[in-house]
Amino acid sequence: MILVTSAAGGVGRPLVRKLVANGLAVRAFVKNEEQARRAKADGATEIAIGDLRQPGDLEAALRGARKIYHAAPTQLIDELPVAKRLITAARAEQLDHIVFHSVIHPDIAELPHHRQKLLVEGLLKESGLPVTILRPSHYMQNVLDFWDFFGAGLLPYPTSPESRMGVVDSDDIAEAAANVLTNPEGHIGKTYDLSTVELTRHDMARIWSRVLGHPMTAIRLPPQALTQPLSAVGTFGAAIVRSLISTRLRSLPNIIRGVRSAPNARGFRSWPSDAQETYVQMMKYYDVHGLPAGNLDDLAKVLPRPATDYEQFARRIATAHGVAAS
Repeated sequence: MILVTSAAGGVGRPLVRKLVANGLAVRAFVKNEEQARRAKADGATEIAIGDLRQPGDLEAALRGARKIYHAAPTQLIDELPVAKRLITAARAEQLDHIVFHSVIHPDIAELPHHRQKLLVEGLLKESGLPVTILRPSHYMQNVLDFWDFFGAGLLPYPTSPESRMGVVDSDDIAEAAANVLTNPEGHIGKTYDLSTVELTRHDMARIWSRVLGHPMTAIRLPPQALTQPLSAVGTFGAAIVRSLISTRLRSLPNIIRGVRSAPNARGFRSWPSDAQETYVQMMKYYDVHGLPAGNLDDLAKVLPRPATDYEQFARRIATAHGVAAS
């Protein structure tokens, strides 16, 4: 039995599906009944509903498991108490393998979320348990928080379009994780960067333009717009007006949907205030410094097929929505 935490997340769901497809029994750790239904639909053998922050919930979910893929949700800021309980429970269960979902460049001091991952990595390495650490780059899927605006020719994001970002397809992360869990030989004790390519948002916009068949423009939203939406009115408002004029108002439905959905992408408004503040701080850092790719050779060591490049990703998404250019 493999326990997958955050099993309803962007990596957790495809990971559950891939492990099940490999003939493995999976116990999905989720936070509520709605997520439990999704995990069951993904093929999870068993469901454990709980809260990683609640002592006893993770421990109960681990009972009888042999391996764990542990990924903390973005809104969980203080990961150390969870990691300490995980290590204690893993020893009690004599787990065969722990795969920890970390982050690329966890040593960036200005980013509390990254630093927490580094501290957890240290605890796991010192524990003497059989551990593999995966360090994913920025997900290609993150830009889809603003998908409704794509039909209006706009690719907004709360970072500078000039900032270079290392990116990776979350489906590739899931497949790499499934491979490591299924075939652990040679991977225990290793740390892998999961990066595919380094791009600016302008680069991404050019790719989406080809894929969608209409011009796309990368727009910088002020990072603070995540919690103060009115701060985006100036720059983004002008971009919306240009889109409406150039499309003769045909983009209006896309813009209305985007204005309604984007501010609460991934349930951001329900996150604790410290999680929101940490996320904004992260975007402010990316806005100035970007997030370089890690070791580009590592992904091939754990992914049993060629990595998905950005245009392949974009075409897959556009085809799924029925909007890919011929």
